[in-house]
Amino acid sequence: MMIGDRDLLLFRQGYYNLLVSLFWKEPAGELLLHLSDGISERIQAARNLHPLLAEGWEEIRRFFTETPPEDLAETAVDEYTRLFIGPYDSTVNPYESFYFTGRMWDRPLADLRTFLKTIGIEKQDGYSEPEDSLAFELEVMRWLIGKQESAAHLEEEKRWLQHQADFLKQHLLVWAPTCAQDIEKAKGAHFYRGVATILHGFLEVERNFFLEWGLDKM
Repeated sequence: MMIGDRDLLLFRQGYYNLLVSLFWKEPAGELLLHLSDGISERIQAARNLHPLLAEGWEEIRRFFTETPPEDLAETAVDEYTRLFIGPYDSTVNPYESFYFTGRMWDRPLADLRTFLKTIGIEKQDGYSEPEDSLAFELEVMRWLIGKQESAAHLEEEKRWLQHQADFLKQHLLVWAPTCAQDIEKAKGAHFYRGVATILHGFLEVERNFFLEWGLDKM
């Protein structure tokens, strides 16, 4: 089902693009304006896919409705900072190692680096975050979908899809849904409560897409 479906590829790529942009760094004002444009249509489309997706978009619409337009960017940035940066201690630690062991820079990071090496990904100089951060793992999926998109033939596309299935099964789907639920429950999460619910719902959609690739045995 996944092979040769250009519309499905673009749909998945679009959601990963969005999620990477929202978790990589503080959301820019231009991105918030883009999200507010046509949000009713986004909610309606999401209802046809998964209830959590629709719920997340509804939460974001509520944030836009309740926050003065001139305060949108500052409010969202402040929320991102409190949840993920500090100043003293972040509310949520969005790292695979933390969710497996309660510590940063632990064995899960080494396992992830081994996987990344097999598919040809290496962290560039200047990026200080460990590769098992939520944003980086979402970026890995976006990169893998890009490789699938540029595949020269169906067998090559199948190979990149298998890498996606392996990465979801061994890494992203094992801990990121729990991380999303923690963000949803975090005190002071409003905009990012909606973002986290979208992430949670989208990962469930991904799980369903890849059932025939072995994710039913997670």
